[in-house]
Amino acid sequence: MQQAAGLWGKEPCGPQGNGLILIEAVPAGGVVLRVPLEACLAVNYAEGLVVPPGQWPRLRKGVAKDDSLPWDVLLALALLDGLAGGGDAFWETYANAVLPAPLELTLPLCFPPALLCELQHGAIEAGARAQQERLAGLFPGLAAPMAESAAGPGPSWLQWGFACVRSRAFQLGDQFFAFAPFLDVANHEAEPTCDFRLSADGKAVELVAVKDLAVGQEATISYTGPQGMTNQRLMAQYGFVPRAGNPGDRLQFAALDAAAAAAGASSSSSSSSSSSGNSGAIPSGDGSQVLLSLDRMQACMSSGERMALAMSGRDPYAYAALKSLPFAADETAAAELSQQLALAAALQAELAAEAAAWPTSLAEDSALIAAWQQQAPAAGGDSPDPCLVAAVQYRMHLKALVKTCSGLLAEFVRGPPAAS
Repeated sequence: MQQAAGLWGKEPCGPQGNGLILIEAVPAGGVVLRVPLEACLAVNYAEGLVVPPGQWPRLRKGVAKDDSLPWDVLLALALLDGLAGGGDAFWETYANAVLPAPLELTLPLCFPPALLCELQHGAIEAGARAQQERLAGLFPGLAAPMAESAAGPGPSWLQWGFACVRSRAFQLGDQFFAFAPFLDVANHEAEPTCDFRLSADGKAVELVAVKDLAVGQEATISYTGPQGMTNQRLMAQYGFVPRAGNPGDRLQFAALDAAAAAAGASSSSSSSSSSSGNSGAIPSGDGSQVLLSLDRMQACMSSGERMALAMSGRDPYAYAALKSLPFAADETAAAELSQQLALAAALQAELAAEAAAWPTSLAEDSALIAAWQQQAPAAGGDSPDPCLVAAVQYRMHLKALVKTCSGLLAEFVRGPPAAS
């Protein structure tokens, strides 16, 4: 394995486990790590599979069975070959020594059935079950669990490979995906220290510093890109959510989705102004969308600093809440006040109904996380199930966002505070 010698080391760090730590300074633009493409596992739809020399029996049988298998399933089969020694010596060592153990994976896809309900979010639970059923149907022979936890069966063989691929592979171009060893260990950061790229000669995957890096700094990348991702997608694809809140998160409202569908069905084109958040809104009496006034929301918040914190993302829950609501991009497009108040009240009621269905409260979830954090590993007690911890963290942030959005809607309905 060729690498940029002496620039990095693998150490436990960050919320996602291991990470890459610089052992030499690297200037902005410098290559931190270079992995030859011939050492990767890759699917390039223009050129085909790229794997090191070896038998790769599961991968080859999969292609023979169905040559239309998607890239992530193909790479999952390749990882299983590596794990079982059916690839080459390097990938056997790497898969067994570096990739996460089955019970360490916290993607909902890998949850035991008994723990899926701990997410307390029907949409992500349903998505995980659908993925589990799909993979089991593709290759029934790989559907047996790799390990057992106290909560039930761990991920199946194919679930393990698929989860590793979905959370660790890189897209290097249009229809070009690669599992690049060692680069896959890089942790996520909203403002990363590095980026990845296909080398200019097309023969390697490179990790490149985007700023001057000193010895001891961590080489991080952004999993989400500048546009961000919702917590639901982050959890489903990577098995974690940001601990400090996520400005890229969004709430979905059934009322807005239904109204958008109705508006689309009644008109082949829309002349209404675009909103800063959700693309749909409850139709008004004349069939146009009901859009809220951002000026009214700012007046209701009664503090320019509070709005500034929200809109800058420094208050990630307020930012995500505001971006989830259908505010008019132009104040002249805001609906009549009575319609705005009716919409705000309806959305608040939807959030209240969701909160009433939660088996646990935000305070209870926060207390549970705090109790786990206070348990010293040296105390000798059993550690909580990683999937359960991830589930509680996910639902805790969802509840915090719902609470924040509900509060903002209540303020909007009450109106600006009276002048003193």
